[in-house]
Amino acid sequence: MKTGQTLLDRLYNGAVFPAEDIVPNSPEYRAAMNELGGLRDKLEAKLPERAGELLDEYDGAFEDAHRLHLRLTYAEGVRFGVRFMLEALCEGGKLPPLKNKD
Repeated sequence: MKTGQTLLDRLYNGAVFPAEDIVPNSPEYRAAMNELGGLRDKLEAKLPERAGELLDEYDGAFEDAHRLHLRLTYAEGVRFGVRFMLEALCEGGKLPPLKNKD
């Protein structure tokens, strides 16, 4: 992070893309991805070429749906975090007054 830039500055300038930071790297995840890839290869080998093209289209549509799901999940997580912070800062449902800049 550049010195002096707030998170809001970085978001506004496009320097932050949270999905890039969410990269599962556990042994379980790698094993699951290896299994998925192996099963896809087996399935593709048994399909005629035209069906393989359909499988590629299916993969693309599935990835689009998964990307949308991740975006919505991320947004809900942010909303949850903001609500949590507001509850922690609020007393009786009222925001604390702004401090004077004097």
